[in-house]
Formats: sequence, structure tokens, C-alpha cells
Amino acid sequence: MSKKIICPHCGSKKVEDHNGYYVCELCKNSFGREAVSDKGIPMVEAVKGLRFRYGDVVSGSVRLRIVEEKDGSCLFEVYDANGGGVDKVADVLSKEEWMELKHSLFHSLYLADWDREFIPNNDGKSILDNNEWELGIDVSSDEVYEYVGYDAYPVYWKDLMKLIEPFFNRLEK
Repeated sequence: MSKKIICPHCGSKKVEDHNGYYVCELCKNSFGREAVSDKGIPMVEAVKGLRFRYGDVVSGSVRLRIVEEKDGSCLFEVYDANGGGVDKVADVLSKEEWMELKHSLFHSLYLADWDREFIPNNDGKSILDNNEWELGIDVSSDEVYEYVGYDAYPVYWKDLMKLIEPFFNRLEK
């Protein structure tokens, strides 16, 4: 059974397959085309690094950084800077694991089709958590994609968290 495709623009499950990409019946946006770098290289191959930060301004944040080596393997560091202390784990990610992570980002979470900024509509009645997050995708020194949010999240947020949760779980050991 395959996972139901959800429009990354509006969250609708009413999407049509158009042989290689999707069109949302609700918002009429298309998504899911092959994401390519500025040089025309598929993003799954072009991406050389990832940065992720999540937390609030008072109690701290957790961070993940992945950097691809010349042989295709990756070094990663995960930090927990909550409560004033710092816990850090560094390890190696195989070339296969790194490629699988990039494939998931661009072919399952449709990262290239996300908005770049997520900010809630503050109606004055809701109390915001002051949680902010940032996801950086590094292709080269002059090609970087930044996604940020302040108490608002993309449609595929839970899937993103499931994807990177194993890195943060290493902090608990």
C-alpha cells in the first residue's frame, strides 16, 4: 500500500498524477517534479550538506549538521543545547544512508516545493510557543536553500521529524 500523496502547498489529499509530477485539485499548484540545482544536477546528487535547528529562544535548541565528504560519505553532528547545557554526538553516515535521506527529502517530502517561510496568523487569542526552526540545504557555497518557521510548520513537518529523529535519538544514549 502506498502512502497518500499530500499537496505541500495546501495539505489537500486531492491530487492528480500527471506522469512525473502532481497537480493539486484544491489549490491548483503543481509539485513533485524532479528538483535540480542551478547547474541542472538532480538535487539528490547535488546536495552536499544539511543543517537543521529547532527550539525556543528561552530554553535552547537542538541542532543537526551533515556534511558530505569527497568520497560521498558524511560526517554528522547533533547537538542539544537545552537548559543551558550542551550534549553533542558526532558520527559517520554511509554514502547509502546519505543518499536515502536526500531521496526522501526530495521525492517523498517534496522539499523543493515547500514555501521558504512559515509564520502563523496571530489572531491575538492564541499564545505562541516561540518555537522557531530552520532547515538549510547546501549545494555549493553560492547555492543554499533556507526554510524557516516561527510556530508554523510545513505540511510534511511530521515526516521530516521522523526522518531526522534517529540522529537526535543518539543524544539519549
